[in-house]
Amino acid sequence: PAVTLTPSGTAGLVTVTASAAVFDPKQEGTRLRIQGKQLRVEGVVSATQVTATVLETLAGTAATTAWDEQSFSPLRGWPVSAAFHQDRLVIGGSRDLPNRLWLSRSADLWNFDLGTGQDDEAIEFGILSDQVNAVRAVFSGRHLQVFTSGAEYMVSGDPLTPQNIQVHRQTRIGSPVDRSVPPRDVDGATLFVSRNGREIREFLYTDTEAAYQANDLALLARHLVVRPRDQDYDQGRRLMFVVMEDGALCALTVYRLEQVTAWTRLETDGAVRSVAVVGDEVYALVDRAGRWSVERFDDGLNLDAALVGDHDAPTAVWSGLDHLEGRTVAVVADGTVRADATVAAGKIVLDPPARHVEAGLPYSHRIEPLPVSLLGQAGGTDAVRLVSVGFRLEETAALHADLGRGLQELPLHRTGPQPAGGVPVPVSGDRKLRALGWRRDSDRPLWSIRQDAPLPFTLLSVTMELRVND
Repeated sequence: PAVTLTPSGTAGLVTVTASAAVFDPKQEGTRLRIQGKQLRVEGVVSATQVTATVLETLAGTAATTAWDEQSFSPLRGWPVSAAFHQDRLVIGGSRDLPNRLWLSRSADLWNFDLGTGQDDEAIEFGILSDQVNAVRAVFSGRHLQVFTSGAEYMVSGDPLTPQNIQVHRQTRIGSPVDRSVPPRDVDGATLFVSRNGREIREFLYTDTEAAYQANDLALLARHLVVRPRDQDYDQGRRLMFVVMEDGALCALTVYRLEQVTAWTRLETDGAVRSVAVVGDEVYALVDRAGRWSVERFDDGLNLDAALVGDHDAPTAVWSGLDHLEGRTVAVVADGTVRADATVAAGKIVLDPPARHVEAGLPYSHRIEPLPVSLLGQAGGTDAVRLVSVGFRLEETAALHADLGRGLQELPLHRTGPQPAGGVPVPVSGDRKLRALGWRRDSDRPLWSIRQDAPLPFTLLSVTMELRVND
């Protein structure tokens, strides 16, 4: 604070001399402000002297301690997070000022001049606590929410002004410090990644306590949550996509009012590194054996990294698969599954030819129920029998299930005339299957569905009939 700056003039190109070593070569091209007037640094002569162009006429050439440099620059670092709240641009944290918040003037997003503290003027303050909590994200919700390395805060004020702004610590969870994972809004709650990298927390305001709580949504999915590196929410599918450090992509189904929290792990022949929801589309950045690509989710496809082609006449050679060069791909031609093909020179050859082709990397899906809860049963319960299971399907073309006798392909169509071309029509409705045998290990799933056929499959619900100790 005691360092003074002395400009050699009030306009044009001037030399600014400091009373101590405060300048750095990285400040070239940045701005200084002397007594409220701006200068652009053209060159750094030494640690105590720079040349600068006066952008606003200076008040005089006397030495003064009333000077500032940019908060963000190659020297001081750049903002960590930003959000819009109450017509203000909110910037949270930087490398040299990790616990600082900047709020622009109201309805003037690029003006951060503090002025004299009027209600519509900019706001700047540091979050002070028993430790230095570096800001990792700011989020506009019911209140301005601030996620730091050691705690979560609520910034209140209606409206936010320099006079009435208040900061209240809510929880002590913390966010990752080695990367920035943006929080996402899901049904009024803000989902964020905890600092330990093993939890997805739901930051939610409760009127009963007039405060925020941070419930753990991954309490029963510790084996799936492995250091999340990115996340985004798909409102249409009601899925929260979370990218893990190991390259897996997890989908979290959240129905907060119904208290539904269900996790699914999605794996592919490669590693997912980032995910983004744009409108109704979900995009993923995928690394497949060193080849990076941006891929889009398509509910109409049943293969990964797949392409679809159509020709008026049956065609044997299909090109455009350069991104899968040298790989073995699965093929669905004219609605039927063909033998696998190897991509050579970006092409595959089919025999017999086809008009409509989908080609891409195959994957398997697996569905298993949770262990059966036998609470309330008579003492000594140690044997369970699955009598029957009913699957409610929608537009499904194949079903492979294990009801205790190994994996089997189960018939979907009734006997009768088959459609022209031999391609079965996808089935919608209920299919009830009977099972045999008693089981004494109640922790094992009573049934499972596993298949890699690249055909449509949608399971809506499952009903089971059980017997316990007969």
